[in-house]
Amino acid sequence: MKTRLSRLRLILLERLQPDEGQAMLLFAAVVGVLGALATVGFREGLSLLETLLYGRHDGLVATARSLSPWVRLVVPMLGGILAGLVLQVLRRLNVPEGPADYMEAVTLGDGRIHVRASLLRAVSSAISISSGSSIGREASMVHLAALTSSVLGRLRHLPRARLRLLVACGAAAGISTAYNAPIAGGLFVAEVVLRSFAFETLGPLIVASVVGNIVSRHFLGFGPIYEMPDFRLALGWDVVWFPVLGIVCGLLATVFLTGLQGARAGFSCLHLPPWATLGLGGLMVGVISLAEPGVWGNGYSVVNAILAGSYLWQGLLLILVLKALATCLATGSGAVGGAFTPTLFVGAAVGALCGILGQNCLGLAIPMPAWIAAGMGAFLAACSHAPLMAVVMIFEMTGNPQIIVPLLLVCVFSVSVKKLLLRTSLYSRLLPSEKEPVLAREDVVPLLLRSGAPVIAMSASCAEAEALFVRSRWQHLYVLDAGQHFAGALSLHDFGPYLRSLTIPETLLPQQMLRRDYPRILPRATLGEMLAAFSLHSGERLPVIDDQCRLLGHICKTDLLLWLQEAAAPEI
Repeated sequence: MKTRLSRLRLILLERLQPDEGQAMLLFAAVVGVLGALATVGFREGLSLLETLLYGRHDGLVATARSLSPWVRLVVPMLGGILAGLVLQVLRRLNVPEGPADYMEAVTLGDGRIHVRASLLRAVSSAISISSGSSIGREASMVHLAALTSSVLGRLRHLPRARLRLLVACGAAAGISTAYNAPIAGGLFVAEVVLRSFAFETLGPLIVASVVGNIVSRHFLGFGPIYEMPDFRLALGWDVVWFPVLGIVCGLLATVFLTGLQGARAGFSCLHLPPWATLGLGGLMVGVISLAEPGVWGNGYSVVNAILAGSYLWQGLLLILVLKALATCLATGSGAVGGAFTPTLFVGAAVGALCGILGQNCLGLAIPMPAWIAAGMGAFLAACSHAPLMAVVMIFEMTGNPQIIVPLLLVCVFSVSVKKLLLRTSLYSRLLPSEKEPVLAREDVVPLLLRSGAPVIAMSASCAEAEALFVRSRWQHLYVLDAGQHFAGALSLHDFGPYLRSLTIPETLLPQQMLRRDYPRILPRATLGEMLAAFSLHSGERLPVIDDQCRLLGHICKTDLLLWLQEAAAPEI
């Protein structure tokens, strides 16, 4: 009975063996759950902190409007000082910070994100956000989601390329959870971070993003983050005005990003400790909030007010300028947070201003929500250099398919104008800017080398080979001779039928079944040679053999493709 069960498992293994890419989809689903829980936990922690500080958690803008002017001035400064002290403690504890952002861990690092450093930075971010700093909470939420995937991957001892992809999956789950945009979450990481739409990367990203969104909705509900009014858009000749809006957003995005770069350079020239730098930045935000409390926080409530038509053009122009300035000061001072959500804020204000001009001066019949949604997408696309992600994200936020065509126009024009004036994006400093030729590199094999291949002696019996096939679930066993040299490989597709014809399982392995010409990779093989070796082999793995025919390990085809996509990705 035991032998029959073993044979059945061997037959199933021969026909239904999942490859590394399919196994990655399962990891991505687990990461989606963990990332969603981390994101929801940080969000609920912020709500608790706001309740403790202000006795309410109905939004930072509403809180700012309820405070007296001097409190509104001082709170961001004190929050900046405390947040800077946390970062200073991080330095004095000699905690190895590692990558400061998940993008660095994916593109410049090895996928390892330091736990204590990330948690301390999250504490600093929570203090800055709850004290009114003009930054987005979503960046820290996404980083914590990526952290959970990094920890999981290290516990599973995943190789470098696969660990980096898993961290990217965690980030996709975080973005999906933060913005209720399951498709855009995966596309953002694929288009901005990995710069690849190959299935090996996009498949796991979408799985993690969708699973994370499903889990988070059970905690946060299924409503959109922006209260987009219903509107009908007749696609007539009026659609030609959307490229004009794209050009305007491209020009203003150049000014905005230049302001961010200038603020960072200006604060760094002061050579102050973190607590003083963040305190100064917080004080400046507090001064701005005296004129307009709406600059506090990420501005969800203000965007919803813009969508509801609560602002006249004078108020829109004022809050547009002040919010952009406050975001530059908060980000430039080193506050731990993101500028992704503020770009949506600025884009909404720009779109509303253009809509007012178009309706009142040009007599255009385009609904105001369409102008605002298009402005949000155009400004986001211009700042991130990710037009496809921007189109999908705004569509997911509005749920209105009529906006897709105008969004495509406005995003393409905004990115084109922005790149013409300024090549760098919101994330350029976190991503590699130069790519060296990769086909001739000889240092790739050590980066991808994995251990744990199933090895069997040439003198082993068929019963031992059967047990090893079942235990390892590989399609090939690597065979070593008496001197422990690599002799070739035994294929399950050849061995399975032969085994079923045997009456004595203890029979020695048939030498004629051994594939002595099995493709192999040398330690100093170039990328081109590795690709050539895999072109001769339909399987997922190949052995790495040194000059003395000793088995050093193996390399997976999926790991190689992931590394190649990453190394050859175009500059963003």
